[in-house]
Order: sequence, then C-alpha cells, then structure tokens
Amino acid sequence: MVWLSKQFVRWLNWIAPFVRRSRVKNISTEELRSVLERADESFILVDVRSQTERDVSRIPGAISMDDFWSQRDDLKNRTVIASCTVGGRSLLFAQRCLKDGIQARNYRPGILGWCEAGGVLVDPNGNPTRRVHTHNKLLRAPDNYESVP
Repeated sequence: MVWLSKQFVRWLNWIAPFVRRSRVKNISTEELRSVLERADESFILVDVRSQTERDVSRIPGAISMDDFWSQRDDLKNRTVIASCTVGGRSLLFAQRCLKDGIQARNYRPGILGWCEAGGVLVDPNGNPTRRVHTHNKLLRAPDNYESVP
C-alpha cells in the first residue's frame, strides 16, 4: 500500500501543471537528515498531519502547519520542507506555499519513509518513541516501529 501511495503522489506532482498547480521538488531522506543534523536555519520542517497524528510522534524539529501559518512572516525567508505520512498532503501544502511565494520542497517519503530509514521520532514532549500514526489502517510502519492507525 505504501508503494501505491507513493505512485499516487508522483502522479499528482506530474499532472500539477495541467491542473494549474506547481510542480514541487522533492527532498530525500538523506538530504533531510543532513538539514536536521546541521540545524540549517534556511529550512523549516512543517508536519502537515493532523493533531491526532502528531500527538503520537513526529520527526524532531518539525512544527505544525498551524504554527507555520501563525509565524509565516518570521519564516518567509526559509524554505519549507513539507512532510506527512507518505507525501500526498505535504505535496498539496508545498504547492500552496509555492503559490503564496514561499520556497517549498516535499519530503515525499513522509514519516513512514523516515521510519524505514531508521530515523528517530519524538513524542510531543520530545522523548524518543517508536510509535507512529499511519493515517489509516491500510498503511503499516516498519517492523521495529509500532503502528497506530
């Protein structure tokens, strides 16, 4: 199911110009990991998942979409890296940012791709966790993580 979701996101980005949307550049897991390790202030990671999903876990350093919009003026010179579960919702958010003149990239692998690469997750208190909300019952986290549908 993750493969199918990734193909759908790829297709959405491909047809974007035909439906008057912007194509969005993707960022790889390796690139995201490097940005986070360097604490690169020219980027801001925005987790566009629901509050319920973010209450389970998130990629360290990510802020919510609501926090981004409320701090938009302070963050407008940073490149948004949009993230969700498998890249669909984050693609739509990144397209909206581009339309509003904000530089944006999509982390298409999403939090499940981050987990597949062995990435660290944190709970809302900043404590490491292996729990990850999978957005629906059809998606599963890797074996060494606990799926929360």
